[in-house]
Amino acid sequence: MKWEEMFAGKCFISDLGDKHSEESGDESASLERYAAWAPLKGGKSHQIVEVGSDLKMLMEKYNVPLERVCVLAY
Repeated sequence: MKWEEMFAGKCFISDLGDKHSEESGDESASLERYAAWAPLKGGKSHQIVEVGSDLKMLMEKYNVPLERVCVLAY
């Protein structure tokens, strides 16, 4: 099955791996582990709607089953 068919018109979550932090000069920011994606009108493309570290909460909020949680492979 192609990616486009599996996620067309559906929310999904991407697991970005361990929590990271980025520094720029004197500023630092931590990047959350999970990104929730929702389809745009027409359902062919998606946009990030929320990032966070609580996978269970994001799955419940966006009605995403485990099979639509994408894990980053190194």
